[in-house]
Amino acid sequence: MTVIVLLIALVVALILTVTVVYARQPASGTGRVRRYRRRIRVAPLFRLERLSQHRYVLRNDGGTPAYDVQLDTGDLTVTEGETHLREFGPRHAEQLLLIQPMHGRVADLVVRWRARPGDDAVQVTPLPLDIEAASEGQDA
Repeated sequence: MTVIVLLIALVVALILTVTVVYARQPASGTGRVRRYRRRIRVAPLFRLERLSQHRYVLRNDGGTPAYDVQLDTGDLTVTEGETHLREFGPRHAEQLLLIQPMHGRVADLVVRWRARPGDDAVQVTPLPLDIEAASEGQDA
């Protein structure tokens, strides 16, 4: 009887060991996903932050520069800041003074950029304008 209990315990321990070893091995293809995520993390990542009623800051929070950056402001009036930049480096910030049109509101600022200089592929990043964050009485 003791031998049977010992054999069952040994089989259970063996099954648990195989299960733990198999669970720790990465599934096929996860290396590619990890490399892809790393590439995304270092790519240009644009963020628009509202400072006051009309003043915004466009930031590149990514790890690489963006090239031939163009801001599509629609009907917004841009009184400060550049709407076309040859290079927008990582951790770079561009201050903008954006005035809404009289006939309505523009809800998005669209950033068009390239990952490499002279690249044909244009990336598009729409950024919502936080038009309700500041009260109308705040200064620019």
